Formats: sequence, C-alpha cells, structure tokens
Amino acid sequence: MSYHLTDHIYIAQFRDELIVLDLKRDKYTVCSKDVCNMVLKAVDAYYLEVESDLNFTATSSRTSHQNMPSLQDLISGGLIEKKKSSFPFYIDRKIDSDGVQNVDWTLPLEDKKLRLTYAVIKAFLTLLKVNYFLKICGFYRTIRVLKRSRNLHLCYTIPSHDDLTELAHSVNMACLIFPKRTKCLEWAITFVLLALKKGWKCNLEIGVQNYPFMAHAWVECDENVIMDSQELRTGLGIILNEPFRKLKK
Repeated sequence: MSYHLTDHIYIAQFRDELIVLDLKRDKYTVCSKDVCNMVLKAVDAYYLEVESDLNFTATSSRTSHQNMPSLQDLISGGLIEKKKSSFPFYIDRKIDSDGVQNVDWTLPLEDKKLRLTYAVIKAFLTLLKVNYFLKICGFYRTIRVLKRSRNLHLCYTIPSHDDLTELAHSVNMACLIFPKRTKCLEWAITFVLLALKKGWKCNLEIGVQNYPFMAHAWVECDENVIMDSQELRTGLGIILNEPFRKLKK
C-alpha cells in the first residue's frame, strides 16, 4: 500500500520544515521537522507504518514535537490517502535556501500606449473569469479549472520570447483597465489560461518560504520565469506547479 497527497493538498519543504497548501481552505500550514519527515516518507515510500496516539491539528503555526501526528491522523485530517500505486509527483525541497528578499510584485508595465485590441479584450474577459472563480468558487475550484483547461491529447509547444512578451503585454493592458487591482496570482492564472488556448506549455508556479513566511505566484515556460525574477525558482520552495505538474525522475 502507498500513500498520496489528496488532490487539494500541495507541499514543499523549506529548510527543515514542511509548508502545506490546502486549496479547499485557502490556507498555508507550517509543520515541524518531525512532521515534515513523516509526510515526506509517507508519500515517497512504498510502505510506512507509524503508530502514535497523538492527534493532528492543522494550524497556521509551527507544530511542536509534542503534537506530532500519527500516520492515521494525517489520513483522518485529509492530508494523505491510501492508494495502490506510488505517488508520482515531484516534491520540491529547498533544504539550504536562504529564500528571496524584497518580493514586492507590481504590474510589469512597459511604456506603450493602451490599445483595446482583440488580444487585450480576450485577456480582460479571462481576467474577469479568474477573479470570479477565486472570489466565488474558491482557490480549489479555480485550480481545477486550470488543470481541466489542459488538453491531454494535445502536444503543447514552447513559444518564442517575443510571443511570450506580447501575451504578457496583453495581460498587462487588461489589468490596467480592470476595475480591481490585480495581484500576482490573478495575473499568472490569466496568463496560463490564455497560453493554453494558444497551445503553449506554460505553468502557474507558486513558491513559498519561511523566515519570514511568504508566498508568490508567477508563470514559467521552459524553466524560465516570465516577467519576474529568475531567482524565484531557485530561492523559493515550489509548492504548486500546474497544469504541467512535475513528475518524479
């Protein structure tokens, strides 16, 4: 018997702690080294038997050794589940990372005149859809929409730098006329949804760190960060990458 993360749970290791993203609750939880080792062994090992009478309580603070859960607690808490096959996805572990500093994301605009082109209107409507889903339907259903937008029968391509820049510019222009301030998450999801319709292989990436805690979203294509710092992918623990989720090697 093997163990998988449930479909709404994503994890990453930052230094000796585990950061858990619960999409259904739209909440991050930082767990101690002991819990980190237990979860990583559970989803990486073919079989693991751990017995403990202590209960697992998901909180936003660090979990102490005295409150370390058992494997059954993790299952009961909806963090992991039993399956016959081994967990197939890569788990990012930034054990020695110092993180990144001064991530104050603002709309990356260039000195271009605003034109209501078809591409800008299309980006605006997609941005409207993304905001609606995040606000009304929640983070979990929004990521499900993103995952379902990938056609599993289509061979996605890597676009040119100019094509990526042009799409980014259209999203930027859509954000300018949008009545609500656009944050990094909305920008990145909008970009990826538009890229998928073009048949481009682009991913939404969410990275996290501790000391202090911080989460940031961006877009990657062919291991390159689009319109943001390249240090993000090396300094932060990548907790989510969809819809082209990275597999174990």
